[in-house]
Amino acid sequence: MKEQKPLVLDSEFKQTQQEDVEQILLRALGDSGHTQLANVVCDYSDGRIVLSGRVTSYYLKQLAQEIVRKVEATAAVENRLRVVVPK
Repeated sequence: MKEQKPLVLDSEFKQTQQEDVEQILLRALGDSGHTQLANVVCDYSDGRIVLSGRVTSYYLKQLAQEIVRKVEATAAVENRLRVVVPK
């Protein structure tokens, strides 16, 4: 008798793939050496990355965008990071 493999729904596979990409992106940001980038939120869906959260400079905002672009070069990046300068 042939052993049956468990059925994996396409939506479950897609969700797992999205989570894997998000984890890779978060790791890349965390490994950047800039502690603020470890707090950036990455959402990946349908070939699109959305960055959100807060950073203290436009340099860090741009750096986060470039890091994720290098990791997932084919994805469009929407940078919703807010620059909040501490007083």
